[in-house]
Amino acid sequence: MQVPPQEPASDTAIEHEVQELLRHSTDKDADVVIIGAGPGGYVAAIRAAQLGARTILVERDKLGGTCLNVGCIPTKALLHSVEVLREAKEAEPFGVVVDGVRPDIARMMKRKDDVVRQLVTGVGFLMKKNNVEVIQAEGRLLPDRVVQAGDRQIRAGNVILALGSVVARIPVPGLDEYLVSDDAIALTEIPESMAVIGAGAVGLEFAYMYHRLGTKVTIIELMPQILPGVDEEIAGQLDRALRKDGIRIHTSARAQEARRVDGGWELDVATEKGVQKVTAQKVLMAVGRRPATQGAGLEELGIKLNRGAIVVDEHMRTSVPGVYAIGDVVGGLLLAHKASEEGKVAAENCCGLDSKMDYRTIPGAVYTDPEVATVGLTEAAAREAGYDVRVGRFPFRPLGKALAIGAREGMVKVVSDAKYGEILGIHMVGPHVTDLISEAVVAMHSEATVEEIGRAVHPHPTLSEALMEAALDAMGQPIHKG
Repeated sequence: MQVPPQEPASDTAIEHEVQELLRHSTDKDADVVIIGAGPGGYVAAIRAAQLGARTILVERDKLGGTCLNVGCIPTKALLHSVEVLREAKEAEPFGVVVDGVRPDIARMMKRKDDVVRQLVTGVGFLMKKNNVEVIQAEGRLLPDRVVQAGDRQIRAGNVILALGSVVARIPVPGLDEYLVSDDAIALTEIPESMAVIGAGAVGLEFAYMYHRLGTKVTIIELMPQILPGVDEEIAGQLDRALRKDGIRIHTSARAQEARRVDGGWELDVATEKGVQKVTAQKVLMAVGRRPATQGAGLEELGIKLNRGAIVVDEHMRTSVPGVYAIGDVVGGLLLAHKASEEGKVAAENCCGLDSKMDYRTIPGAVYTDPEVATVGLTEAAAREAGYDVRVGRFPFRPLGKALAIGAREGMVKVVSDAKYGEILGIHMVGPHVTDLISEAVVAMHSEATVEEIGRAVHPHPTLSEALMEAALDAMGQPIHKG
């Protein structure tokens, strides 16, 4: 006799099971309390509420956290304004004559603020729609899963810590005044010159933005390449493109001393070629962020930390039962979409499900021009891991769509296992790759091979053909590669 296949449980059935489980926690004020309403915290609140949990979200500032208010969203709004400016200035080769193009920083900032305001309002709407109680107050975890929210104490069945991160800073002797990212998204005047310390995603995006606005920009990066950790070949192409565009870049360099000069700063920068003098009206400190655990009293509660980050397992559980942590506060990649996925995993485990976090297919994106997007292992990391690596590459230059839109810079690189064709990583630099990377993420998440991408018919003419061609190249079957 054949056993019929089991149908997966419906969302309604899962919610019913969760509600039965939570029904016994009547001695608590809430089933799930989340401290922090960034992209990890508010997503966790929605997912917990969807599963029937009585959910409270505690946030001292604005809904959306760093990403929405002073990070991802405002920078992308400003970068789009800069892109419109660039296209207008460079429109003549496309048969469009535009005279008198100039940036209006005040209008750019107002538009950025309007975009942020609209999205913050949208998150508030989602909280009401999902019956999540929002408390605007400083949240602090106390013993026995009690959360202090302002003058209110909340007894929680489970707590999710989504405390976020704060700007990291490095000391530069003599430099007692500088910008951080929060300041750089709110300038009212365009600086004549700017030194950017740090060439990660944040530093490069601001460097590119202000360069396009007319600022003379110099980047200072301690590591041997910009975008440390990104595939060396991809980072190298972006480095060459930015230098060609007029941005000065010092790698393997350190700002070792600063002094005030008329109208700004003079930095002594130690490089492989000796000490270089860099003068700038403004200095932007863009060396990353660190988990916001300092002063939270977590270790006193028994929560284990490692270099300031909360230690969690694949279920997002901390060392204290019933307490979970997500987002920037657990370290690793400090990315909004990573925090959101961790929020879903934590919320589901709070509600009795068995969910695990998988970090293998978390993409990264950098919104310069050209853009950079990556997922999975770099070529170097794949070789270090012992794989027999086969690489496929395809430049955007030969593509009809790239030629048509005048964006031919960059390439797609596919890193695969030679024996089985397993995709180990996909790395891109070029036009709109921050959107194109999603196909790569789905492919890797589904454990697709290079053959499945290479033989999947891609529409013509599109930029996505570069991924197909790179996969075919990894198979040894390139079509349009010269």
